[in-house]
Amino acid sequence: MTRFIQQSACEGRRPHGVVPDRLRSRPRLLSRLLEDRGALRLVVAPPGFGKATLAFEYASVMFQFEHVFWLRGSSPCFLRDLDAGVLAEAVLEADEHAALMVVADLPLLTDDRAEAFAEVVERLADASCEVIATTTRADAPMELFGRRVVIEAAEMLVAREDLEEEPEGVTDRRPLGLAERIAALRWGSATPIQLVLGASRAGCTPEEELALWAMTVLGRGTIDDVRALLGARRAEKAWDALAARCPLVGISAGEESFAALSVSLGEVRDHGRARLQALAETCGFAGREEAIEVLAERLMERGECGRAVSAMTLLARRRAHGRWLAANGWAALWGGAAVEVCELYESATRTQMAARADINAMIAWAWAQRGDRARAVQFAQRSLVSERSTPRTVLSAALAAWEVGNAATRRAMEETVASCLAELDGAGGVEREDGLAELVVVAHGVLALGRGGDVLAVWASQVGEALDWGGGSRIDVERRLLGAAAALEGLEATGALGAGADTAIAGRPELVRLVACSHRALDALVERGWSLGFGAYRAAAALERAGEVLEGLGLPRLSAPVAAALFAAHVEKGAARSRREKSSGAPVVEAPERGRSLPVPSAPRTAMAVAPEMSVEPLRLKLFGTMEVALGRRDITYQFEGRPKTRLLLALLALHRGRELGRDQIVSMLWPAADKRTGAKSFYRVWGDLRSLLSQQGSCPYLIRSRYGCRLDPDLFESDLDEFEELIRCLLFGPADDMAWERAIATIQGSFGSVLLPTERKCEAIVVFRDRLDAEFVDGLVAASRRLLVRGELQGALWLAREAFQRDAGREDAAAALMRAQMATDQRSAAVQTFFACRDRLSRTLGLDPSPALAALYRQLLEGELSFA
Repeated sequence: MTRFIQQSACEGRRPHGVVPDRLRSRPRLLSRLLEDRGALRLVVAPPGFGKATLAFEYASVMFQFEHVFWLRGSSPCFLRDLDAGVLAEAVLEADEHAALMVVADLPLLTDDRAEAFAEVVERLADASCEVIATTTRADAPMELFGRRVVIEAAEMLVAREDLEEEPEGVTDRRPLGLAERIAALRWGSATPIQLVLGASRAGCTPEEELALWAMTVLGRGTIDDVRALLGARRAEKAWDALAARCPLVGISAGEESFAALSVSLGEVRDHGRARLQALAETCGFAGREEAIEVLAERLMERGECGRAVSAMTLLARRRAHGRWLAANGWAALWGGAAVEVCELYESATRTQMAARADINAMIAWAWAQRGDRARAVQFAQRSLVSERSTPRTVLSAALAAWEVGNAATRRAMEETVASCLAELDGAGGVEREDGLAELVVVAHGVLALGRGGDVLAVWASQVGEALDWGGGSRIDVERRLLGAAAALEGLEATGALGAGADTAIAGRPELVRLVACSHRALDALVERGWSLGFGAYRAAAALERAGEVLEGLGLPRLSAPVAAALFAAHVEKGAARSRREKSSGAPVVEAPERGRSLPVPSAPRTAMAVAPEMSVEPLRLKLFGTMEVALGRRDITYQFEGRPKTRLLLALLALHRGRELGRDQIVSMLWPAADKRTGAKSFYRVWGDLRSLLSQQGSCPYLIRSRYGCRLDPDLFESDLDEFEELIRCLLFGPADDMAWERAIATIQGSFGSVLLPTERKCEAIVVFRDRLDAEFVDGLVAASRRLLVRGELQGALWLAREAFQRDAGREDAAAALMRAQMATDQRSAAVQTFFACRDRLSRTLGLDPSPALAALYRQLLEGELSFA
């Protein structure tokens, strides 16, 4: 018998660290394991699908871990014993009544080893010992294993019959989503990125692994997306392999589409960017930039412009950012990705950009869309004064500055616009350059509005043919709709579409055509699954504001899908503005838009049903033991390494639970010896660092700073301090049921085995918090121990009292509780030692003798009298 087999014997004990504290039963899968108990039961699935949990449950239910061997297949000792041909005999020698051998994480076996393992299974079956093996390697030589029952990944997905019985009256029978069907995600033992990493390491070929990461980046799509990346032959081979063994990519059975597990691009960057480089080179790309550009192009084609730009920003090297921005930035910008375009520009500023003047005009429009007047004008001026600016670039920059400028800026920009239009008309190049016609009509609208002209006539003469359209790219649609928006907003500004407007306007065919063409373009855009970009949002909002007037003129209002998309876009704008207000502590003043004085678009009933719910991932903090920080399921603790003051500031804000702390108060906690000026400078530096670490998409919704202080938003963060206080209440006042005591003890051992932030010894504020919480903890432990002792639950009382005394040996009430529990369990010598340990601590630290009550208890101990009162 080998030492490896001897150590693998369970002998009635649960194998350590195999399953979480709570076991989720899977009776449907247990019945599959019972189909043929004499055969090898092989469970094949990626990490996180519950393979070990299933084997654990089977061993527990069928054998209570008696005569069970739990072997780690990843151990080199397993292959050593398998190659030596002693595995089966060693198991039977260790326990002649062996009933089950579980091989967890069976490695990929060669043909010779597979045959040897099949012989082990056969030998153990003859001795009435069952064998279960779990593995992630779907390419194992199954045919060599002989008689077998194989449970694959698709069967391991959670079904409704695997869930606990629903409460009475609940009738929700909706299909479970992919994330709800993966065991580790359903029950919170892993994150999506951990599952993707595990699947990528589970025996995938480079093509399959690259396809897996590509589907994760894309989120959803079709086999054509994989073909664009790998080519037809390699793509179809990888597609079939992933469909068979990797449910993470969500390939629909019998279809050529996928809906992969949702993973943020930031997590892909943190965990998979280096791997993407190696895979791209192995699969024939010059580097990962080339592969990411293919994926970004696919995202742009289906209207997910923001994710496309973020993919380039986070996953491609900086040297590719400027080139891609020059080629695709305008399309992304008009697709509603202004925030992401600005982030990509910031990343590209340190590299050479050949079309910098055009890019500056693009970024001017991006800041104009985001409502930042100062930055929009700043970037527009850079283009206007550049010697490399073309008339088109100058026209774009001037319009961006006019969009957000004050009266003086607008007058100056109107002169520039008129000069550009004259130059373009003279060159005769308006129709030849893509998108320029739409830009020109906006310019004409600006001039007509500024000079009191007939905006509707200008629109009819300039953009009518362009908007009366039945197709085109995303940027074409958005630019044309911006032209329509310019006309509609011009009519609003002149009062032609306001309350009490002259109904004679209904007789003008230009208005009828303008409204009809705008509706047709908006409907086509929404039908393609695209969100409302800048031009579409402006046009839809103008039509919605003028809806009653247009309806009174016999013209249609927005269709239900467009109204819903408009409401969703408006909710997103409001949520983004609210996040900026919370992070800055002051109201965000948006730049004025044409028509802003008119009512904001309201939410139609059809829109309310489909508008997306806006949410922010909660900030989660662990303060007891090692401090951990997570945004949703994404662990960002590593980002606080080397930032002790930033880490300490976050801990202090969390400990005050949403209560406001003044700046001077924080400075006195973090830098007690600093003068006022130095402390203020240090505070602003650390506050800015913390905001940067907690920011998402350019804003930090968790931190709120006002004129007088700062705090954490209590609705957006969670900490284990809440769980600690609930535990203290349970210890002090007792749980509602008896079993809650066992859960409380498990919580004490697990989550609160260590004190609050044990490494923070220099910050007086943390020390005060730690001492107070430790005292409350001992109070609760002593109270609970007394209660259990009176109820006759002696072992529980002893454990709690011992825990209290270990935490503070100078507490006489803790010593008394422990002595009573020890006396009740016939541990008289231990009780004597407890008394002397407490007496020594009191004498050494405080110079006191034990209290009369404790001394009386000691005399009772010597006289053999027991009293639990």
